[in-house]
Amino acid sequence: MVRIIGLRVFIILVVGVSAVYVANIFVYLTPPNPVKAQWLPVVTRLAHPLFAQNWHLFAPDPVRMNHVLTVRCRLGTTVTAWHDLTKPMLARHHRTRMSPMSRLLRVHQNAIRLYLGWTADEWRPLVCRRDPRSPACRGDGADLAQEREMGAHLLRRSASLFCDGLAGRGRTEAVQMRVLIHQPPFWSRRDRPDSEGHTRFISLPWMAYQPR
Repeated sequence: MVRIIGLRVFIILVVGVSAVYVANIFVYLTPPNPVKAQWLPVVTRLAHPLFAQNWHLFAPDPVRMNHVLTVRCRLGTTVTAWHDLTKPMLARHHRTRMSPMSRLLRVHQNAIRLYLGWTADEWRPLVCRRDPRSPACRGDGADLAQEREMGAHLLRRSASLFCDGLAGRGRTEAVQMRVLIHQPPFWSRRDRPDSEGHTRFISLPWMAYQPR
């Protein structure tokens, strides 16, 4: 008899705790509303740190930076102003989701990551944690040099094509790229404007124009 009562009490506790958990997570995931605003401290305290709902299960290392590619062209003694290649393509993609702009943007973004060495190789962080003095961690490994060379080639190719459209085919002598790296506010401060983030610039050296 005591065992049956104990089992019933245990089941009631499990069901009660599960119901509280489900209700709390439901409020935690709902958009901003009066109920959530009133109970947010309690809801957050119950959800964090063990039951926080975020992207880490499916994307342990999400992209936390935005890369913008700017280009200028040298035509004899004339140097053009800097032109943004990323923003117009992104705006066109947002206007027409069926346009090929998303795939064209991948060329720029992947080339930037290749050049900067920010690839998605899963093995590199593991190696660097075990041996920080490894050539792959110092940036002088053969594979990293090849990736950097490929990234520079793709960027120079993209810049040359842009200069052809800007000044006419074959009129450009050299191209220069500059990568703007914008890091928006952290996810915990996602309500803040992007201008409160951090932006830095990486200027690539002048490269010879690459004809089609």
